[in-house]
Amino acid sequence: MCGCFGMTIYGIAVHFIYRLFALERKGRLRFFQTQCLIFWFLIPFIGGAAWFSVCFTVFSMDPMKTEYIRQTVKDYFDLEIDNCAYAGAAFYPLDKNGTKIVSERSFIGFGLFLGVMTIPFIVVLFAGGKSWFIIRALLKQGETRYSKNLQMQLYKALVAQTVIPIFLLFIPFGTIFILPIFEINCQFLSAPITFVYALYPAVDPLPTLYFVDYYRNAITGKLGN
Repeated sequence: MCGCFGMTIYGIAVHFIYRLFALERKGRLRFFQTQCLIFWFLIPFIGGAAWFSVCFTVFSMDPMKTEYIRQTVKDYFDLEIDNCAYAGAAFYPLDKNGTKIVSERSFIGFGLFLGVMTIPFIVVLFAGGKSWFIIRALLKQGETRYSKNLQMQLYKALVAQTVIPIFLLFIPFGTIFILPIFEINCQFLSAPITFVYALYPAVDPLPTLYFVDYYRNAITGKLGN
């Protein structure tokens, strides 16, 4: 399940690259043809494997973390931690004497998570921003009113589809990873973030369906019938 999040964010990055190549009209879509397609399909699996590997090796279960979260799991979920499986970090656990210590392993894992997440985040920002400038330039060209109207629709859809993964995936998950470092209680965010993550696949296509006339008219026509 942890690996699926890594697959999701890298799949989004590949989607943004494809859309940028399509907008550039420089023939780069040939890189998505049959002979190269397997490479693009592998990228999300590699991202998922990297995320899973960090969870499995660095954030795996151990006695110190188990004792650290035992009471919290009991209080919030009424479960015994010994009957649960988990992956997590304890940045400032307690040693055998009850003294708070710094967990280097957790900070290393956080750095690895941050690196895995930063790569697709930069791709989304770069490809989304460049696509935004391309469509904006097309709007200034002396094309027909129909063409400009279509470009404006795509422009609005692009802005929305760039903002959606940033605010529904990257920022929420980045926040819930960073706050524990400063010992800020973010337990209340866990349920909303899980809901938002599940909601993303349904929300992502909505800007295109709403802003682009072809799709919006077809949907309203079907609903009207």
